Amino acid sequence: MEAPEEKRRERVPKRKKALIILGVILLIAIILYSNLRQYKDFAEKSSIQRGDATETCYVGFRGNLLKYSRDGAFYTKYNGELIWNYTYEMADPQIDVCENYVLIYDRKGTQIAILTNTGFKKSIKTSMPIVDANIAKQGTVAVLMQEEDTGYVQLFNEQGDVLASGELHMGNNGYPLSLAISGNGERMVLSQLDLNGGDIKTTIAFYDFGKEGKGKIDNIVANYSFSNQIFPQVEFLENGKAVAYGDKELVLFEDNTKASIAKEIFVDGQIKSVFSNGKFFGTICDVNDDNGKLIHQMKVYSGNGHVRCKRKVAGNYSKVDMLSNNEVVLMDGESVNIYSLYGIKKFAYKFEAGIYKVIPGDSDKRYYFVLDNKIANVRIK
Repeated sequence: MEAPEEKRRERVPKRKKALIILGVILLIAIILYSNLRQYKDFAEKSSIQRGDATETCYVGFRGNLLKYSRDGAFYTKYNGELIWNYTYEMADPQIDVCENYVLIYDRKGTQIAILTNTGFKKSIKTSMPIVDANIAKQGTVAVLMQEEDTGYVQLFNEQGDVLASGELHMGNNGYPLSLAISGNGERMVLSQLDLNGGDIKTTIAFYDFGKEGKGKIDNIVANYSFSNQIFPQVEFLENGKAVAYGDKELVLFEDNTKASIAKEIFVDGQIKSVFSNGKFFGTICDVNDDNGKLIHQMKVYSGNGHVRCKRKVAGNYSKVDMLSNNEVVLMDGESVNIYSLYGIKKFAYKFEAGIYKVIPGDSDKRYYFVLDNKIANVRIK
């Protein structure tokens, strides 16, 4: 006959196992509740008044706020305290951010500024108008330029020294559309539109400035041609893969020697918008539902091209953005809709003033709303 003490020893592990299972169930329930909960209001914790021009743009950068316009860039804390500022004159300033580096360039102009969270690093003046520019995590800058029938690509280090350069003859290669540089600064992808022969064709070329590109003609390690399609935007993801955004499909390229095609994603309907935060990417397309009604359909993909969510979204929007916390924001004048990575409409609100930017805060309910007249630190509820 089994002793009472031995029975108690058997019951203790069973009790611990039951408690562990209960804890896991509770944790899953909390996660689901957090991800599925919807909010329709907010409490303003603090705010600062805006005194800048309406065309000023805002970006969250290294835990603080970066704002830039035609006249310069200002890096501040969220309470308005200035960290640094840098002045310039650009007609159409554009920005690219990679880890600790910020690149501001004048589209169709010739000015480039390289900055970090500690301030100004270097300015570069190009010899041709800029079409596109990108910066890598160690400060390497790729610049795509065009003047009349000649295109030009240059790579600079953070000191502004030329690392590599090449000329693009549009009669042979087509019109340059977009370029992107990989996180390590060694690989570049370039999209070009070719109209020779009256047919539309896009060429996507991969350049390697490391060991893989040595001995290759013009450092090109891969070259792809897509008939009857335009790919106006390319980018590298954080996992090293590259994405080309077309008018009919998205193409995901492997992070390997030949940049082979990992996946072709053919979309339903017409692509209206694309978005990305480097980890995930997505589209909003105009499609017909089961009743034949035209709707906006959003799809979000993982870095490997798997669908993370698919859902109908707000009928009217003028801006779409994917935040660093993996949420998708749609804005239209005074209205904002925030969707989770699971496709849940997490927050919806109509302001009395226009809203221009949403920046995630330090928790899943905290945000900074850039409005017409102020920047508000809020907690949604």
